[in-house]
Amino acid sequence: MKKVSILLVIVLLSSTGLQAQQPHLLQRERVEMTERALQYLAGQVKDGRLGESRPKAVTALFILSALSAGGTPDKGPAGKAVLSSAEWLLSQSAGASLGGTAEPHADHALVALALQQLVGVCDSEKLNRALYGKSLEALQYSLEVQDKGMQAKYKGGWTPDPQATVNDRMLTSWFLLHLHGAGLWQAKISKSSLGRASAFVLASQKGPDAPKEDERGGFSVGADGLAVRSSTAAGAIVLALFDKDPEKLAAVSAWLKRNPPRWYGPDFFNTGVFASRSLWRTQHLDGGDTFNQYFSKLTRLLRERQQSNGSFPFPPGHGGPIVAMGPAYSTAMAILILNVDRGFLPIDQ
Repeated sequence: MKKVSILLVIVLLSSTGLQAQQPHLLQRERVEMTERALQYLAGQVKDGRLGESRPKAVTALFILSALSAGGTPDKGPAGKAVLSSAEWLLSQSAGASLGGTAEPHADHALVALALQQLVGVCDSEKLNRALYGKSLEALQYSLEVQDKGMQAKYKGGWTPDPQATVNDRMLTSWFLLHLHGAGLWQAKISKSSLGRASAFVLASQKGPDAPKEDERGGFSVGADGLAVRSSTAAGAIVLALFDKDPEKLAAVSAWLKRNPPRWYGPDFFNTGVFASRSLWRTQHLDGGDTFNQYFSKLTRLLRERQQSNGSFPFPPGHGGPIVAMGPAYSTAMAILILNVDRGFLPIDQ
């Protein structure tokens, strides 16, 4: 536990330096937007949970959003609600699988990530130990349900539920964020698991020989097909965290620059969360020019649409199952986007 706590202290201290070196447009507005959004979310918490469907996933995203803004259990505008939500997730997770019934693996990835990021920031030593133990169980489960196949184009990722037969690249990127966070503890994760998962996501990037120049650097949903924003964003964060090939990173950064954010679904929020984090991590490629352009457009889109109660709506084009999760989902995701450059989440370092 001491190692985990020390790591988090280092993360918090280093984030201050990042802010000082990289001032961004709308920083004051983003803080104000975040506080209003967190107040809205805290007001939606009922007995620790929130979300109109898939409450485990929505509750986990609420915790992650509050932590990304510098909050902790019992501290900040949503502190008490965060503590209540952490305790609720633990109470609903008797086994190693942390998912619900609709998309159990997808829920598991989010809940595992949220509980993992909470370790070491709670005042209660008992709660920290419970979070740490559950996070280790969840990590082992994540590795157990990973596709064991070796074919990079189709195998090595994760499916939304045990019955599904097709791996999902967006979901696999969430699992890889979870594994990256565990790696910060120096948890034992085989290079094979990381390599196969990364290869599965990265197999769909369009290389320099792609027939259409506009496609080059982007990612498709499958190993073949046209590049799409959500898959490209998911691939970008995996490249930034694990592969780090400068040519591939430059290519995907250029693709994102050619395809700036737009207020349209079906994966506006996932795209924003992953793309902003990738570009934040790879500012060295162009001195931060692409990040600043992309992030400024993204934050303006959110600022223009935040509701009077602090929540954020869904853009046109979102599918029914996502919309059914309610505005708590979209609001938590918006907060994760707004605070990417603050560095309070260990996975954002």
